Amino acid sequence: MQQAAGLFVQKGYAAVTMNEVCIAAKVSKGSLYHHFPSKDELFLSIVEEDTEQWLAEWDVIRGRIPGIEERFYALGEHYAGDFQNPLICGLEEYARSRTHSEEIYQRLSQLYESGATACRNLLQEGMDSGYLVSGNLEHSVVIVCGMLEGIGRVREIMAPSEGPADVMKYYRDGIRLLLQGMRA
Repeated sequence: MQQAAGLFVQKGYAAVTMNEVCIAAKVSKGSLYHHFPSKDELFLSIVEEDTEQWLAEWDVIRGRIPGIEERFYALGEHYAGDFQNPLICGLEEYARSRTHSEEIYQRLSQLYESGATACRNLLQEGMDSGYLVSGNLEHSVVIVCGMLEGIGRVREIMAPSEGPADVMKYYRDGIRLLLQGMRA
């Protein structure tokens, strides 16, 4: 999986062949196809593992931070640290590249839902504690996730020469504006 991940990062989903993966990983085609029956399965397994790692890292960060406001800023920073993750860029390419089976759509949906879990839990905690105004949780999840996902993408287009410290500032400012509008 490490070798395949490196190839997907370097070349993008569409350009990688299973033959290249076999050569890079020094495994036979039979062995590779035994574990991953298709390139889709291999790619999605890699992205799912990456997403699980991101969520596990967030759980550790979240557990160290006592206040809700500070947790929101930390979540923004966690997104900022991952906004250039080449696997996420590859996932976007993959999701838009062609028509997928219902099973693939389910897995893609689950990947996005996994990322939304961090926002959902923090928003629910904020609403339950009275720190945030109560409202439609699922609408708030879409808005907050969209904001956090979008900051990195828009910044890449509008200010591509800015560095990581500048990116972090955009996320902090986004969280500040969000909290100003949602505080109880």
